[in-house]
Amino acid sequence: MQSIKAANNFLAFAPAGCYNESMLITDTSKKTQRTLELARRVAINSTYGRLKHGAILIKGGNVVNVAFNKPNFTSFGNRFRNNYTCGDATTHAEIGAILGLARSATVGATVFVVRVNKLGEYRMSKPCPMCEEVLKFVGVKKVVYTTGEDTMGEHRL
Repeated sequence: MQSIKAANNFLAFAPAGCYNESMLITDTSKKTQRTLELARRVAINSTYGRLKHGAILIKGGNVVNVAFNKPNFTSFGNRFRNNYTCGDATTHAEIGAILGLARSATVGATVFVVRVNKLGEYRMSKPCPMCEEVLKFVGVKKVVYTTGEDTMGEHRL
């Protein structure tokens, strides 16, 4: 219980751009655990192949949108990517969760991102630089992501 309080105190005063990647999923609230499980279920439905990501956009305690990664090109994400070294942007789960939404739906929201392997186990799902820039641009305040089978991280944008 003390690790939860310490993590919450850390995040309450953490400046933007500050990472906390050492939290056990079991030490978080039931709501966070349920949201990560929902994101895992979404990720399993990804058509991308072996890199299956799922994202849940939460605002005011409500699910606003869900998405998984796809091999489709996204012109919106491409604006935040260096095409000369990286190629064209595909639809990452984080981008899919915010596409088509009004800015009022994304400002102040939290995105939960999960990556799963073939067995449905959690893997590292820290957002890439392109996704991080997109999330900042649309006003998302925090990203929660899995870092391993039983660990997670949080990042204030």
